[in-house]
Amino acid sequence: MLEPLARDTLTKQATDTLRRFILTEDLKPGEQLPSERELSESLSVSRNIVREALSVLVAEGLIVKQPGRGIFVANFDRDLVAPQIAVSVDYNGRSLAALSEARAAVELGAITLIAKRITTAELERLEAINRSLEENMRQRRSTIKDDVEFHKLLLQSTRNPVLIELIPLLVEHFRLAVMYRPSAIFHNPERVVSEHRAIIAALQAHDSAAARQALIEHLHLQDFDT
Repeated sequence: MLEPLARDTLTKQATDTLRRFILTEDLKPGEQLPSERELSESLSVSRNIVREALSVLVAEGLIVKQPGRGIFVANFDRDLVAPQIAVSVDYNGRSLAALSEARAAVELGAITLIAKRITTAELERLEAINRSLEENMRQRRSTIKDDVEFHKLLLQSTRNPVLIELIPLLVEHFRLAVMYRPSAIFHNPERVVSEHRAIIAALQAHDSAAARQALIEHLHLQDFDT
């Protein structure tokens, strides 16, 4: 005999449904969503479940709630959402740990190709991204987009189509880290800038061993099995 769905399961289902609606309908920033009552009726769940789901989407930066006005689509960066992975990942510490491990394996495995194939133009782009990150840090703005772009460019510089297809995995790791371990992302942006410089310097010398060591230190993987 089937058991009733647990409350957390209903909340997750409602959250996933609303997230997919926002992403797949290509709603524009500022567009108003249906009211809590209308969403409750459409999803056949209680308004409390809808409120819990909306709270998750607010935390993810997908929507904003304006008291007395309603619920609106936020001006979010779609590159940080990675819906093709988000719909299949169970959002918990174990998933984040697994993504961290997978990301480390991909980037460390690719570093030899990166050191060999990266171009002068790409190195200059990495430096520009890191300068932007440093400026955003000084202005107390989010540095996540710059950090994502830095690591995306590393994989793109491999010229390997399979590795490039894994970029969404990297982006999803950043997204989940922001959601569930924000302190791991924001706690020391000055260190991120410095570590990026070390990676760039090693790549400028096309020194794969030094680049690998710099990446290990950047990803806090001193105990990674080499």
